[in-house]
Amino acid sequence: MVRLAAYDYRELGKLLRAKLEEDGRGWRVCAADIGVSASDLSRICNGQNVSAPKVIAVCDWLKLSFRAFYLPPPHAGAMFHGTSTETGSTCDAG
Repeated sequence: MVRLAAYDYRELGKLLRAKLEEDGRGWRVCAADIGVSASDLSRICNGQNVSAPKVIAVCDWLKLSFRAFYLPPPHAGAMFHGTSTETGSTCDAG
């Protein structure tokens, strides 16, 4: 089975939960500051996925790069084999 690119929502959720508890203003207030809903925060804290713009907003609020949680596929450097439809050139990254 091929593993695709993924995102570590569990680790992001742990950090988010800790920051929300430290903040102390309540999830709805923090969600409004972040630009997401309280249910989005709940989903992330429970390791569930949300849309990329919401992840970016949460990471910005946490002052973290969203890329820190990106899990590339095992052979990320060898993603394309074949002929480009734009240039017609052949590329073999592996």
